[in-house]
Amino acid sequence: MRIGYLCHNFATFILNEIIQIKKQGHDVFILGENTSRIYQIINKPILKAYGLDSQFYGFSRVGSRQQKYVTFLKYLLSDLFAHPVCAVKGCFFLMTSYPHPKLGIIDYLDVRKFFGSGITLIHAPFSVPSIIDKVYLLSKILNVPYTLSFKAHDIWQANNLTESKKKEKKIQRASKIFTIARFNKIYLQSQLDTNKDIQVIHDAIDVDFFRPTNVERPRNSIVTVSRLSPEKGLNYLIQACHILSQRQIDYSCTIIGDGPEKSKYEQLIEELQIPDIHFSGFLPQDEVKEQLQASGVFVLPSIVDSDGLGDVLPNGVKEAMAMKIPVITSDIRGIDELVIDGVHGITVPPGNPEALADAIQDIICQPEIAKKMGEAGRKKIEMDFNLITEVGKIEKIFEKAVMHASS
Repeated sequence: MRIGYLCHNFATFILNEIIQIKKQGHDVFILGENTSRIYQIINKPILKAYGLDSQFYGFSRVGSRQQKYVTFLKYLLSDLFAHPVCAVKGCFFLMTSYPHPKLGIIDYLDVRKFFGSGITLIHAPFSVPSIIDKVYLLSKILNVPYTLSFKAHDIWQANNLTESKKKEKKIQRASKIFTIARFNKIYLQSQLDTNKDIQVIHDAIDVDFFRPTNVERPRNSIVTVSRLSPEKGLNYLIQACHILSQRQIDYSCTIIGDGPEKSKYEQLIEELQIPDIHFSGFLPQDEVKEQLQASGVFVLPSIVDSDGLGDVLPNGVKEAMAMKIPVITSDIRGIDELVIDGVHGITVPPGNPEALADAIQDIICQPEIAKKMGEAGRKKIEMDFNLITEVGKIEKIFEKAVMHASS
């Protein structure tokens, strides 16, 4: 198969999924964000290593309204010579699929990059409303099927799902809809007017890559891997470290990642004079693995923010569990599908630094229990969140969609 991935959020775990699909013998073309720091630092070198860089296209960016129309006309004229059928169909569906054709111009400029690629299926790993429009437009132009995956912010953030519900006909015409958690499935079934069965396929981990060694770990070493944004709740981790310091509990804390809240976190640390908290910025996966290997407890105190944004089975937690690290995370949005309290780690109420400090102290002070939790976490990931297994499920969906469309 030749698969077109239209990625609203080109996260590293999406790239890992694409690489596994490529390893299974399929060709992949990608439309995604190519200006973010995480793309430039981490994902771009990986794309190049797997020969995907020449099949990766960035989203179209135009300045003024006048520039948008000029750019559209320029490429439309070019497409009428190079891909006349696609260009004519594109214009037709701009007029029939949008309230006004001008609303679809950027979508056309994006999807035209797939003209002539020979793709046989289109997939949206994050089904935000804007991506649903692009996927549908490209599907109609190329006359190929498409699939939609719903994950976290495409369901929960602000009015995303409300806007998606306005596109229910486009969602209904997808060959398959799937999501990453039973918690999501139940909610989507209650919200979307669709007769389709929504399948659960987890975002998964390369368990061969994230495989721990037997090197002894410092049990008081705390680590988190996360974007530094409000919904990750890292201010509560910082406050928990302050509590541990006041209790004279020896620890060190490493925060891997970057984001808009970093300066606020640094200010909080300075104001409270909290020792032994270090920021490392974004790191490539091999360096993340090294940091996890040297850590005794992983903490991600996610919350649901005022905009509705929050984690659903976060991938950083999965990576830590694969590395046999006991995890501490918040009891939100179906987390018990991943972490059973007292078995794989400890779940705490969101926004509670005192409970977070208690959980960290318990794991630091009970190394035998921590070891059992880490081992149980590894088994859980191998069984339910294994990249090869979960991508195999996605591959079957893709194959069935293509077969059904050609029959």
